[in-house]
Amino acid sequence: MSYREKTCPTCGTKHKKRGPYCSRSCGNKRKWTPEQKDVFRQKKSEYLLSDKDEAEVERWQVTKGAKDEYQPVAPMVDTTDLNNNQFIEDGDLWTADDDY
Repeated sequence: MSYREKTCPTCGTKHKKRGPYCSRSCGNKRKWTPEQKDVFRQKKSEYLLSDKDEAEVERWQVTKGAKDEYQPVAPMVDTTDLNNNQFIEDGDLWTADDDY
């Protein structure tokens, strides 16, 4: 069965396939209006604030992702190799100034 020739509204390609789009990828490129985005945002907020177990897991994943940035760890220093004017504070090696 052959369909009439049409032009894809996304990419402008002429095709003889069923439906207005030439492919699934062109059909998935939908533009959402600001009103639709507001509805999605409102519904997502309602879901995340609900008492459902799935919402709790998603809240945890969202907040965990924000906190999982790389935190460098200071290397361990052997304190037996320190000189008399050196000390370790908050994981950093410091040298004391004798002039004070």
